[in-house]
Amino acid sequence: MANARARIRLTDEELIEYIDTQKTVIMGTINHDGYPHLVPMWYAVIDGLIHMHTYGKSQKVKNIEREPRGSVLIEDGVAYNELRGVYMRGRYEIRDDQDLCYRIGVKSAAKYQGLSEEQAGPGVRLAVRKRVAMIFRPEKISSWDHRKI
Repeated sequence: MANARARIRLTDEELIEYIDTQKTVIMGTINHDGYPHLVPMWYAVIDGLIHMHTYGKSQKVKNIEREPRGSVLIEDGVAYNELRGVYMRGRYEIRDDQDLCYRIGVKSAAKYQGLSEEQAGPGVRLAVRKRVAMIFRPEKISSWDHRKI
């Protein structure tokens, strides 16, 4: 008989769908003083990885440049028997790539606003001019779905 953690773990298929359809990730980086720096972020999944964009001078970018290790948390549910989530630890990569930021922005516009590339493209192109891409590469993944209990 499987232990409780194994029974509530998301399957690979459930994990992919959950990450792809949720709205907000809590992004964790390590601040200069060693304390966690946590921020909610919208994201897009590209090539199976979580991608975000932000201003190149933001605190999270400074933290990643100094120390690429970090984490992400995606969760939902209110009552205990509804709780679902994914926690991943791994490494962030920063890319100063306007085309990648545009791809992230267009995917995000579709996900969060239901806009096509034609509708969102001009605004996204303008918005990402001073932004860099952040790509999260997980090294360890934990998941739970209390609805399976």
